[in-house]
Amino acid sequence: MLFGDVWRRAELSPRDRSMVTVSVLIATGRTAQLEGHLGRALDNGVRPSEVAGLVTHLAWYTGWPNAVSSLQVVDRVMGGRGVDPSAVQSDGTPVGLPSTDPARARGVSDTIAPTAPKLAQLTNDVLFADVWRRSDLAPRDRSLATIAALAANGDADQLAFHVTRGLENGLTRAEIAEAMTHLAFYAGWPKAMAAIAVLAKTNGAREAVAEPLVIVPPGGSPQKGPAERFTGTVTVTSPFRSSGDARLGGATVTFRPGARSNWHSHPLGQLLVVTDGEGRIQVEGGDMRAIRAGDTVWTAPNVRHWHGASPDRAMTHVAISENMAGQDVSWGEPVTEAQYRGLPASPSER
Repeated sequence: MLFGDVWRRAELSPRDRSMVTVSVLIATGRTAQLEGHLGRALDNGVRPSEVAGLVTHLAWYTGWPNAVSSLQVVDRVMGGRGVDPSAVQSDGTPVGLPSTDPARARGVSDTIAPTAPKLAQLTNDVLFADVWRRSDLAPRDRSLATIAALAANGDADQLAFHVTRGLENGLTRAEIAEAMTHLAFYAGWPKAMAAIAVLAKTNGAREAVAEPLVIVPPGGSPQKGPAERFTGTVTVTSPFRSSGDARLGGATVTFRPGARSNWHSHPLGQLLVVTDGEGRIQVEGGDMRAIRAGDTVWTAPNVRHWHGASPDRAMTHVAISENMAGQDVSWGEPVTEAQYRGLPASPSER
């Protein structure tokens, strides 16, 4: 049932299931099971740097002893696979926080600081202003790990807030519910049932106060395009994602001259609206096409393609896509210089 059915359910990707499982095992101190699931996590696409980020993050939410106890297992698995220590380092680029974070910080200052001022300062200045902004885990993955850890330890008082933050960070209700279903096998049915009760209450409260209109300012929450997905200098700003059960999301992306995405595809297609400059786009097997400010570009579902700036001009576009089963993009390999320049492939690239 567990490996032949639950692990194969499409409602949550194998990578996300590994993130949930490893988070639960670290959070509950079950290191005897951790080694096998760390190996599975790496096989399922969790990067070594993300494992390191997960341990650091969970130290704050489940205690230093649990995190430190897991390090020996992590070191053994990484060493057994010949992982270079540099592969677990964060690139140091801070990521943005949700627009609601100032209200959270004020709440901590108002309620915690009068009794425990140092705890309030650590919460605002270190946990949220530093740990939550580290680039070794995407905000969505931090939320998934936090929700899994809190649910596994029965920390319902903190769970409601983090479910809401998870929705803000791009998780869907269906993904959180499926994570709780998966977690039942690793933390027990009572913990999963209690977490689902919190999720149901949070959903109702969120629907009651949902804003009918959201305006995203230009240049908000700038993030560097990760090197494993882009070549050259790429900046992602003003990310947006629909609330509730809607699947629409996107961001404004600026490519400096010569910068481009990896090959990739979208399960439900992608719409680009070019707002500035001049760029290039190519579908696999097709001719390279020029795109310019004012162009609207549609790429059909599951079609591998890449897009980026021209060699001598920057390009900015708004990218819009929908997610299916929690996934809105499938990333592939980098676009080679020959492909970008439209040159014949070398023998090693054929």
